[in-house]
Amino acid sequence: MIRLIKTEFLKYKRYNILWLGIVSVLFSIILATFQLAGTNNSIVSYTGLSEGVIWNHFSLFLPFTFTLVIGYSINREYTDFTLKNILAVPVSKLRLILSKIIVGYGLVIFEWIFSFIVTLIIAKAMSCTDININSCIISLKQLFIVSTCCYIAVLPVIVIATRKQDKFLSGVIFSFFYGFCGIFLADGNLINLYPMTTGLVLSNYAHDDKIVYSPLLSISIVIIVCIGALILLKVFNRKRNDI
Repeated sequence: MIRLIKTEFLKYKRYNILWLGIVSVLFSIILATFQLAGTNNSIVSYTGLSEGVIWNHFSLFLPFTFTLVIGYSINREYTDFTLKNILAVPVSKLRLILSKIIVGYGLVIFEWIFSFIVTLIIAKAMSCTDININSCIISLKQLFIVSTCCYIAVLPVIVIATRKQDKFLSGVIFSFFYGFCGIFLADGNLINLYPMTTGLVLSNYAHDDKIVYSPLLSISIVIIVCIGALILLKVFNRKRNDI
């Protein structure tokens, strides 16, 4: 498994689609900047900008970005006709896809750090006065938790959409609407149950007092989604001749 993971990291250097992922994250931050600056009577602050970035991330950009990049990396094994050759080593399809999912979390880490740095730079450029160690730590924590929960939420979609060649784009489309629906569910107590919004609960994202956060319930949902993704991965790839 360690060799597979190292190999996947090397493969990512050749994937131009990574630039699309970077552009997507950057556009999310720029959009949050314009939303904050363009709102009447709004107070331009680092906290407000960071919260705007988090909102755009989970509801619009991260779900389809994660599905696109990871789905593409799996689909390349089909389109490059390397999957059957790899399995002849022998390497099970289960281990191969699992290694891609593990390496895919590296994209989450990169996106997290990249988002934090760019958001901080823009806040500095906008002369935000509330930039301090405490606000930076809160932003770092919230960005990490929300990004991780978004990635976990789309794992079942990735597993299902990459069963066959060139089907991952349907997963990308579904993931976009999957995240977008979170906008409407984030205004009620269903925020605790919807996989894509669990990150808001666990990061204690700003919310109205009428909404009751239940972190234990959200943690349970995250665990269930993880287990569900692993079960799907195991079921879909239990036979090497299913490809």
